[in-house]
Amino acid sequence: MAQHQQIRADLEARITSGELPPGAKVPTEAELQQSHGVSRSVAQRVLNDLAQAGLVVRRRRVGTHVSQGALQVNVMRSVDPHVGATEIPGTIKVVSAAVVPAGKAQVELSDVEPDEPVVEVTRVRHDLATDEPLVVEIAVIPFRLAPDLLDEDLATATIRRYFAERGVSIARSRMYFDPVLLEDPIATLLEIEAGVPVLKRRRVMWQPDGRIAESTAYYLRPGAIDFYIEYSDADARPI
Repeated sequence: MAQHQQIRADLEARITSGELPPGAKVPTEAELQQSHGVSRSVAQRVLNDLAQAGLVVRRRRVGTHVSQGALQVNVMRSVDPHVGATEIPGTIKVVSAAVVPAGKAQVELSDVEPDEPVVEVTRVRHDLATDEPLVVEIAVIPFRLAPDLLDEDLATATIRRYFAERGVSIARSRMYFDPVLLEDPIATLLEIEAGVPVLKRRRVMWQPDGRIAESTAYYLRPGAIDFYIEYSDADARPI
């Protein structure tokens, strides 16, 4: 990953997680140069990229500040199996975690036999500032790939980091988006009424041999998060 992309990703994570809340001052070009040992042009590109993505607002003589409503997720980074920490931001509260037969899991694993054991983890992500529930996520992983997952700190663990640390290769990842009418108990976890239309996001990851490694469903609180798609070419040069 190019220097400007890494610095930008770090700042983006701090913004979308709420560490840098709306209105907060973002490091200046000079501060980025000093802290990261990069040129002014690199620091300038980082801040300009963040501004183009709508995450910050740049004003002459005022500086660069986090824009209002900056809780955003880049879908392309979210689906990339080579990017480690792209989960929807916020603090995590674990609702349940257990080993169950695949046939009884809340999220389908299409190529797993119904009686094969899987690890199912239900978590709720909350806004750092307001503690409002943002997303209910239900992850299902074949037990053979995650025999000790329940021993992890599930309030901080991510599936892709867990796989990477154990040498589980991910060759392909796909994201599905479906509008659904919210049902209990998901509605209760999101603290909204059942029957409300919400966006359901489902990520599926496959191993090199074609078998599913993970399927996770995300139920998003309406209006809580903006999704966008952005492509960056590290080799591009100004015309």
